[in-house]
Amino acid sequence: MRVLFFYLFLLSGLYAQGKRDYIWHLGGSNSSKNDTNFWRFNIDFNGNQRKIYLSHKDYPVSINNASICDKNGNFLFYTTGCWISDKSFNKMNNGYINQGAYHDFTCSDGDYRVPFGTIILPESNSDQLFFVISKYSEFVQDSLSVLATTKLLYSIVDMTLNNSYGEVVTKNQIVIDKYLSASDLTAVRHSNNEDWWILVPSRTSNVYYSIQMTKNGPLPFIQQTIGMDLYPLDDGGTQSCFSPDGTKYARMTPSKGLFLMDFDRKTGTLSNFRNVVTGSETNDHTVGVAFSPDSRFVYLSYRFDLYQVDSWMQDIQSSLVHIDTWDGYVDEGIWAAGFDAAMLGPDCKIYIRTGTSNKVMHVINDPNKKGKDCNFQQHGIQLPAWNHASIPNFVNYRLGYEPVCDSNLVMTFSLNPDDYVFEPHVYPNPVKDKLVLEFLAPNYQIKKVSFYTLTGELISDFTFQDNSQKRIIDCGNLSEGIYLLRILTNNGLCSIKKLVK
Repeated sequence: MRVLFFYLFLLSGLYAQGKRDYIWHLGGSNSSKNDTNFWRFNIDFNGNQRKIYLSHKDYPVSINNASICDKNGNFLFYTTGCWISDKSFNKMNNGYINQGAYHDFTCSDGDYRVPFGTIILPESNSDQLFFVISKYSEFVQDSLSVLATTKLLYSIVDMTLNNSYGEVVTKNQIVIDKYLSASDLTAVRHSNNEDWWILVPSRTSNVYYSIQMTKNGPLPFIQQTIGMDLYPLDDGGTQSCFSPDGTKYARMTPSKGLFLMDFDRKTGTLSNFRNVVTGSETNDHTVGVAFSPDSRFVYLSYRFDLYQVDSWMQDIQSSLVHIDTWDGYVDEGIWAAGFDAAMLGPDCKIYIRTGTSNKVMHVINDPNKKGKDCNFQQHGIQLPAWNHASIPNFVNYRLGYEPVCDSNLVMTFSLNPDDYVFEPHVYPNPVKDKLVLEFLAPNYQIKKVSFYTLTGELISDFTFQDNSQKRIIDCGNLSEGIYLLRILTNNGLCSIKKLVK
């Protein structure tokens, strides 16, 4: 019995997938920017509290973003599609991938602009080998566009090389040579708990390709025709994901809403196509999708609206719930912090990026709860630098081994107060009627707000007796012009903001 227990313990340690997604690498501009507002930063879920901190300044991390940790949550490497970089942010040996005319065109700043164009998959029988799966784009001449995703490639990183900083030992191997969706790359573990299924839709049609990725490389793809075609203008604006339990595949499209299908992890086939429309469909923006940790609820994000459907109901269209509408929050009076792509975090919360450059993210705090009880918080996460429409492309690494996430991870704003500048958010600005003043950190309560002209004349005062980090003030009777707001907190700190009416 002791021998059997030790053997099972050894296997669990060998094959545990652990904290592969515990560091999210985000944001950033390029090496010409010394201002830390443009640096890259990490959201780190290790320990029992999430922390956010600046990490590096060179090269952007935006719509094509993939990274991986070891099973203990130590950052290993990342890529934005141009090359693979190690944990010290240096290019790996033999690290350039996706070379070609489009690479030459777009990679001068390190950003291979293919949304959700890369995922990183661990080889399940090894802690040291990783598959980097990437979409390859090239310039074409046809009736749909001048740029298309024409291949799916894979490269292999061996972390035993270069003093454990890793090296690319195989690269740019063809997985499939077909016209593919310009986004949507995702994967799920095979029912054997060793291989992976990579699922990629074709370009604008209702054809889907499933590829079984084994330790020896990809097997021949499986082709299926199911569901609805996609509008050409939607190409590149979609997001796909599997439910945490691997039984469902969701694809969110700008013009046609949600495509939801069942998935067989043994055969790699899709079935039971369902379509959910919300009334918010349009093809002028990107969208997002994510499952709740219990695999029941699907969240659909459009630029201005967030919805939930219940995948356990036979008629999922009837389960549609409108969760919230964008509240008008704008960074720096320029960058609208609407809703965009989504990702389930290891703390069992769903994070939603904005579609532009912002210092905030949205968060669904209780995604396993039905309807508005899911506790959606707009711009609920404050970031230490601009995030350029980025969110990492992760899969459920723990399926078949461990729970998808850990709800005991504490939701905090920061472990280090120096990560954030004392700065209230004032929106919309310019204002028409209702003005919102808000601190994202809960230890700041707004006690008094004063309106002044630019010459220093006091126009009006608002003093509050209760404690709140958010205030809404009626500015409907305020004359048109430019004003100064003096915002005083409960702990005596003061901030001056400019307001346009």
